[in-house]
Amino acid sequence: FGAMKLLPKRLLADRAAMQGLAVFSMPIIRTVDALVGATNAMRVDAYAADGRRETLRVAHPDLERCVGQATAAFGLELLRDGVAAGVWYPAELGKPSRDRILGIAREEAFIWDV
Repeated sequence: FGAMKLLPKRLLADRAAMQGLAVFSMPIIRTVDALVGATNAMRVDAYAADGRRETLRVAHPDLERCVGQATAAFGLELLRDGVAAGVWYPAELGKPSRDRILGIAREEAFIWDV
């Protein structure tokens, strides 16, 4: 969000101020989502040390649902012993676990382009 770049870092680091902004803006966001939809999209460009590049473009009708699905998929991998407990970058996961997690996150995507 470009406007955030205009705010002082001290203000952005103020948890209470940012919580207040979130509380203030949530009804506005919910109203806009109800009127025009809650579609979210992103593009991720990843560059490897050897120069390889991968790009992912993904769009979901609802960000909250997508995040929930991905979180639940990771939890399932933990329960299945597919992933050791801890914090992981996707590239650090084994390919089978990564594929299962991404497969669930992809389920409702109307754009999934790698």
